[in-house]
Amino acid sequence: MMSGGTMKQYVARIPMSLAVPEAMHWAIKDVLEGEYECGFDGVGLDILDIGANVGSFALWASARWPGSTVTSYEPHPGTYELLKRNTDRRRDIVTINAALFPGGQTTATFLSRFAGDGESGLASYAGDTFVAGAMVERYQVAVVDPASLPSADIVKIDIEGGEGDVLDHLDLSKTSLVLLEYQNRKNRLQLEARLEADFELIDTVEHIWDPLLEQRCYRPDLAGDVYGRMFAARKGITRMARTAAASG
Repeated sequence: MMSGGTMKQYVARIPMSLAVPEAMHWAIKDVLEGEYECGFDGVGLDILDIGANVGSFALWASARWPGSTVTSYEPHPGTYELLKRNTDRRRDIVTINAALFPGGQTTATFLSRFAGDGESGLASYAGDTFVAGAMVERYQVAVVDPASLPSADIVKIDIEGGEGDVLDHLDLSKTSLVLLEYQNRKNRLQLEARLEADFELIDTVEHIWDPLLEQRCYRPDLAGDVYGRMFAARKGITRMARTAAASG
């Protein structure tokens, strides 16, 4: 009779069908294939998904951290319909048709190019990335103040430039992991300043804007600037554990 045994890690490939715009196909594929994997396990967590788009992160996160509840915020009306369709009847994913931004306002102007556009954003910061007229859709969307939300175990923010302002006003007292995208160097420095006291960076990816500037929709003065992602873990976290592969 065998007793004990060694722990092994496997990659489970779970088929998923999502309604997505053709222009976002590869970005959605990257998320579902583990773009946000950061080497920490946990179950029964509260996960905050800010900038949910069509739901790829919410679906991936619910599989990665079983028994968790994902609360997904998506302001674009058309994208929100795709989000609802992709997460239909999922009791573990709560969808809210609103943007997060501090200041107490209840509505704000939101700019986009199409439903499901991963580069949509509030007008107050979309101008930091796009030239005037690049965003052809304009909506008034509901806004929720991030200071009004309870602290979550995992916070993911991808809102095309407003990440720093939102993170500055979130309660991170319970948070173990922060998963962030950033649009420029100023944005990154703001995020690092918010995290440095209680978190350590565990993964960063940085790209230079220059190769993208051939696309005339982006501001030419982004030349020499950077965009990318950063993942941070609370120092001495308790509700999650680093995987054996990550800690080995």
